[in-house]
Amino acid sequence: MTTGKLLAILAIALTVAGTSRLHATTRATDYPGSVTILMDSASVRSDLGLNPAQRAKLSILRGDLKSKSTALAKNPESQHSSGLTSDQRLFALIDRNNAKALALLKPDQFARFHQIQNQILGYSMLVSPKVQKQLALTRSQTAQVEAIRIRGLEFVAQANRSFEDGTLQHPRRVELLRNYRIEQADQMRKILTPAQLKAFAILCGQPLKKS
Repeated sequence: MTTGKLLAILAIALTVAGTSRLHATTRATDYPGSVTILMDSASVRSDLGLNPAQRAKLSILRGDLKSKSTALAKNPESQHSSGLTSDQRLFALIDRNNAKALALLKPDQFARFHQIQNQILGYSMLVSPKVQKQLALTRSQTAQVEAIRIRGLEFVAQANRSFEDGTLQHPRRVELLRNYRIEQADQMRKILTPAQLKAFAILCGQPLKKS
């Protein structure tokens, strides 16, 4: 899998059905993308050393994520007994799916997955409360990260409006989101001190092995 494709993981997680509305580029969570999609990429499967049983269960989880997100996207404005919006239900679906995928990992695989996620998502991982704690971000730095994240919401809101009025096609919308995420990550990188940059590099571990 190419670096460009891996960098699109977050966009994929938010557009997994291809048609649902987008209201965030990066969520304030330790797993801002789809763990299942990332873990099921050939290079990550190989690096983690997933056994046949783990791979089979992961494939089932990915299929379940696709089918349920597609169903949600086909009728995003439908009423739901939980009272949650379609976006909130999509995020809840991804979170549940992520938890099941992570539960498949052995302790050493779990630790390595976090390193791989940090590598692939880069400084966008500064939205993660866990990473913020590991890097000992100050209150000021945390506030700056949050401000960048919120600006992302505004960017995507504009992209939504353009998509809905027909002036922006879906493939182009995904491309814009991916490019914005790269720019957003660079903005977050500039917040860190030299010592924190070195600390984040350590959190990334060894480079991802090629499949």
